[in-house]
Amino acid sequence: MKRLFILFGALVSMFATCNLVSAQKELGIFNSLSVGVGVGLTGVDVEVATPITPFLALRGGLSVMPNFSLTTGVDVDVDVNAPAGVSVPSEIDLTGSLKRTSGQILLNVYPVPHLSSFFIGVGAYFGGSKLVKIDGHSDELKDLIAQGEDAGIVIGDYVLPVDQNGNVSGGLKVSGFRPYVGLGFGRAIPKKRLGVMFELGVQFHGRPEVYTNFGNVDDLLSELDEDDTFTKIIDKVTVYPVMKIRLCGKIF
Repeated sequence: MKRLFILFGALVSMFATCNLVSAQKELGIFNSLSVGVGVGLTGVDVEVATPITPFLALRGGLSVMPNFSLTTGVDVDVDVNAPAGVSVPSEIDLTGSLKRTSGQILLNVYPVPHLSSFFIGVGAYFGGSKLVKIDGHSDELKDLIAQGEDAGIVIGDYVLPVDQNGNVSGGLKVSGFRPYVGLGFGRAIPKKRLGVMFELGVQFHGRPEVYTNFGNVDDLLSELDEDDTFTKIIDKVTVYPVMKIRLCGKIF
């Protein structure tokens, strides 16, 4: 009797496996895999993709923004006159960088897969919450702080403090989880060995916030009667544009 149960279980397992393989072939569920390399406004990305029926394709990957940077002068903010022998610069050089790494899980929806490669993309990007990083240094401000005074640099309507070594660092950060919607042309899993995808969309990253790696960010508007132009701008920049072109290669 025990052998009959074992034999019955083996037959059921084989039957289920055969049905699963048959469903994979007929419905196109996870029966293929491709790798794509793209370039665009999110930097360089690498993705893998697999089909979930002819109407859907699941994509997952990693996007890396290269270290594009820009150096510019920014105003210095101090509360007191400099002590004797200590000079205070009116501005210091600050370097801004866009370098960041993020991951993505996306789903391509093909409304008419047999007639067109047009798709609607939905999903999310995650990680890479620091949108812009800034760094700067001033020996003069280091000497001023050594005298027991405070100093900072002005970014729009905000003041970022300088640490005891004369360094300032911070930038703009956004949500670490960013829903995505887009559209494009091309198949994530090409019918032939190679294919091309083009995509346009947006990440919803929320209102950017000014952050600092030392101390606290001060709001100039609470002290000065000025127009909050910078604040009005970042209040409206709640999405990040995505435009990319990708070369996809079918593995099997």
